[in-house]
Amino acid sequence: MTLPGWIYIGIFVHVIIALVFISSLLYYHYKSNTVAVQIATKIDKYLKEFGYDAAPFLPEWYNKLSTIVKLDYPPNTVCVVVLSNADMFDKTLPCYISEHDPELKKGTDCVDLCTKHYMTKAVEELFPGEDVDIIYDWELQTNSRLPKINMSTAGHAAGQAFYNRPEEISTPTWEQTKKMFGCSISPKYSGWFGYRAVLVFKNHQDDTIQYLPPHDAVETQEQKTKLMECFNGDWKDPAWRDIVFTDKRYSVEQLDYFNTLPADRIPKVKALMDTYNEGDESKKEL
Repeated sequence: MTLPGWIYIGIFVHVIIALVFISSLLYYHYKSNTVAVQIATKIDKYLKEFGYDAAPFLPEWYNKLSTIVKLDYPPNTVCVVVLSNADMFDKTLPCYISEHDPELKKGTDCVDLCTKHYMTKAVEELFPGEDVDIIYDWELQTNSRLPKINMSTAGHAAGQAFYNRPEEISTPTWEQTKKMFGCSISPKYSGWFGYRAVLVFKNHQDDTIQYLPPHDAVETQEQKTKLMECFNGDWKDPAWRDIVFTDKRYSVEQLDYFNTLPADRIPKVKALMDTYNEGDESKKEL
């Protein structure tokens, strides 16, 4: 039995469509599984249990966004920015302090020490022998006292959080002479996170990764104006952190710690450890 010609044409067209669809899936899988993505995914999986998130970006993307502080690396060098969420302080930090108490007596902030420990550990265990520069959020350039990197810009370049800036407000409610600072808002964590480090894999380049801009969770000019006013108002008031909903907020103890000046944080650390040790004792009793 001979089928009508239009049926053969229909089958042929459907086969072509199927092949194009499969080719597209393979293409986009390849594009989304680049060297930078593979490295960042590896780091993200490793650090996830410690309360950190990681995402890739390139110096080319960062340098287009940053007006002052530039990254002096080839434009396609693989970089990974790491942020800490609420779990880092509440779950990981007490464990770290209990195991490294002598180091804390040197006067360095315990959150910085904790971050340095896990960044170094991740690089040594996942990429032994690799030439990796680790830039921390507290590091400054020796000649200018500017930060070594603008973490908010790096996070924006990596798509982790949108960097909201006062220049984006069309009709600002503040005096033009007032110094205003921008802040990052994550669609996942809102303002309840902190950038901690950037890892630069100096011997790895990526020419195929595609830039994906971060989701702007603060959608209206009214919301952005409110965000700028709150962030640049009372620095201890967490209202700006709640500009979008998230169920991953800081604990009372964590917020209290970050709202305390670094020089006055030692009592907060002691209180944190008392709570942690009490929890350990109760577990032993069970």
